[in-house]
Amino acid sequence: MDVDFKDGNRKVDKRQFLSSSWKQLAIVGLVAVLGVCLGVIIGYFSRGGTALPTDSWEYMLTHEGPSWVSQRLIDDISAANIEENLRLLTQNTRLAGTEADLEGAQYIRDRWLANGLDHVMLTPYDVALSYPTTPNTVTMTTENGTVVFTGRRIEEGFENDPDAVTYYSAYSPPGQAEGDLVFANHGSMEDFQYLVDQGVDLAGKIAIVKYGGVGRGDKAVNAEKFRALGVIVYSDPGDYGNPDGPNYPETWFLSGSGVQRGSLNGDYGDLLTPGYPAKEYAYRTDINNITATGLASIPTQPIGWEDAATLMRHLSGSAAPSDWQGGLGFNYSVGPGFVGPYANRKVNLKVTNQNVLRRTYNVIGTIRGSVEPDRYVLYGNHRDGWVYGAVDPASGTACMMEITRVLGALVKSGSWRPKRTIVFGSWGSEEFGLIGSTEWAEEYVKTLTQRAVAYINVDIAVMANDTMRVRGSKLLQKATFDATKKVPSHESSLVSDVGDRKSRGTRTGLEKTLYETMVENTPAVNGQPAESPRYLEMGRGSDYVVFYHRLGIPSVDLMFVQNREKPGVRPVPIYPAYHTAFDTFDYVKRFIDPDFKAHQAVARVAIETVRLLADSMIIPFDLLAFADKLQAYLTGVRTEHGEMLTAQGVSLDYLESAVTNFTSAAVRLDRKTGDVNKLNPLEVRALNDKLLYLERAFIDPLGLPGPPFLWHVAAGFSRFNSSSAAFPSLTDAILDEGMANPAQRLDAINKRLSVITFTIQSAVSILEDAGTD
Repeated sequence: MDVDFKDGNRKVDKRQFLSSSWKQLAIVGLVAVLGVCLGVIIGYFSRGGTALPTDSWEYMLTHEGPSWVSQRLIDDISAANIEENLRLLTQNTRLAGTEADLEGAQYIRDRWLANGLDHVMLTPYDVALSYPTTPNTVTMTTENGTVVFTGRRIEEGFENDPDAVTYYSAYSPPGQAEGDLVFANHGSMEDFQYLVDQGVDLAGKIAIVKYGGVGRGDKAVNAEKFRALGVIVYSDPGDYGNPDGPNYPETWFLSGSGVQRGSLNGDYGDLLTPGYPAKEYAYRTDINNITATGLASIPTQPIGWEDAATLMRHLSGSAAPSDWQGGLGFNYSVGPGFVGPYANRKVNLKVTNQNVLRRTYNVIGTIRGSVEPDRYVLYGNHRDGWVYGAVDPASGTACMMEITRVLGALVKSGSWRPKRTIVFGSWGSEEFGLIGSTEWAEEYVKTLTQRAVAYINVDIAVMANDTMRVRGSKLLQKATFDATKKVPSHESSLVSDVGDRKSRGTRTGLEKTLYETMVENTPAVNGQPAESPRYLEMGRGSDYVVFYHRLGIPSVDLMFVQNREKPGVRPVPIYPAYHTAFDTFDYVKRFIDPDFKAHQAVARVAIETVRLLADSMIIPFDLLAFADKLQAYLTGVRTEHGEMLTAQGVSLDYLESAVTNFTSAAVRLDRKTGDVNKLNPLEVRALNDKLLYLERAFIDPLGLPGPPFLWHVAAGFSRFNSSSAAFPSLTDAILDEGMANPAQRLDAINKRLSVITFTIQSAVSILEDAGTD
């Protein structure tokens, strides 16, 4: 039964009253809920933060990781484990694109899963690789075609090894050449021009050149420009061997049959799919018509220095300059052709290389971040080698395997997990042109540009056991050096493995740190000892190239090297067994790092650097060091080219203003990292985003002149000045003598100067929120 209610003189229907009451109650309830939420938010951001559970994401995002983890990780890295890893990794050959490539990838996948990584996968790519169909040959013939000399095809002691690839230079085209021999030092443009100036006609000749000076591919390209028919390359004992003996196997110096294999590919990534991943669906250019930077159309073949001595001993012509001489035991002449018992003989070069489409594999393993799983700290090392590859690259892989074991054990125990995701990459086919890392970066380019924090590269972990060399983005300088300050020196008599340290308790403070050893091994400047270790520019010889020079991801490369200033030590360009069959576990154990203490030190620095980047509340980037480097680049341009630029009416004032603005913004943001409200997760995230995207701002989306996909405007390498890395595209425009037209060169200089100035000013807006700070 319906009932009427009186409301003054107005009659109200009960259903209307109830509906209105519910609306009022709903509004009151909503206001109450909002009030509670507002109170929670106000309370959260105003309290001291101690009420949060330490395992909550809010607490972990707004607090540093647990302090005990750092020392635990460093202590748990075992030299003995790294040694055993290297022994196992070098049981088989490591040539990319072979059955051993897949077996090696599967082995690492299984080890990583056993180590406790959250996820591991193989990523395959079908890429253009190069192999000889039959062994390439270098011979000498008489006038009637009789072969009187045939060079070796593989190192002494490996003749019966079916898995060891014979001597060759990957991507050299197949072909045969016959002609007089000419010695051309390192095969640089200047070397060939010197011969021409001396009246030596290179047309129709075969050039023999030493390794070093310029890249492998450049030697052939340069020779072709002077109309040579082919190129022979050898490692001179004056650089890599011991002319007075003994050599390998008695010492680490290169014996006469050792040959440095390598790729002539001057590009990066698969040559058939430039810019895009080499997946099954990819469009590919013709494999029989590969063109790339650094590829010549004349055949190239490496040989050992014993065979080189046979070919060069009776060269005719004038004596080579003093700085062209080497360690073969006789005075070098330039040719062409032979004298004495070798008169009228010719050199014959036969290369059977074939480009083929082969599948190669990366292994990608991840430890998921607890708080920011969408932020990636990348760590990588290639897996392939030319033969057994104990130093290059298995020394780095052995360290990476130990790092994954230590990190995985801690994660499996449930006692720790990094804030940010750690991604490990075991790259395939690096030796053919940084292929595996480049293809993976091309496949995930959108994700990496948005999420990658940094990339740590440990390719050759230890090529000599004197001191560690660090090169990389200046943003990573402090983090890396901070890591070396925590790691005991490999030289200290008190350094011990984890078992002994645990028996002694915590570190006594008496041990020399690796940082101190690095300072001691850094050369004095103007007679003054170094105050800090050298921190070098990024080159272009390993898998960091695509991440740093193309995507703008801050990167660092760690390696133990020879101290060339050490008294009584003859410096070598690189470890003598580089890319030879002699690069074995035995070679490392006997001559490079017998106790694996240098390997242990590298792995400890690497794991601590990873932890700092993955677990620090604020990403530990060194803004001030980055700003100082820009200032140094500007000073370098002024010092080297300022007078010429002024004479051409080119002003550096706008560039100087941009660098000054960047420095001021970097100083302000550096101060802000100390003042940020670290209890506010949104403010912490916003600050980290500025740091994350800073180096990306230095990537020119239209690319730079020169080699493709090298787009970093500030840091890089000049095509014309190996000693300069100051704004490389500007340096190249200034030095490019190929632009004979002065107006054309001036236009190129002004264009590059404009782009660099804009880029630096754009980076300021990253630091300052486009001027809103």
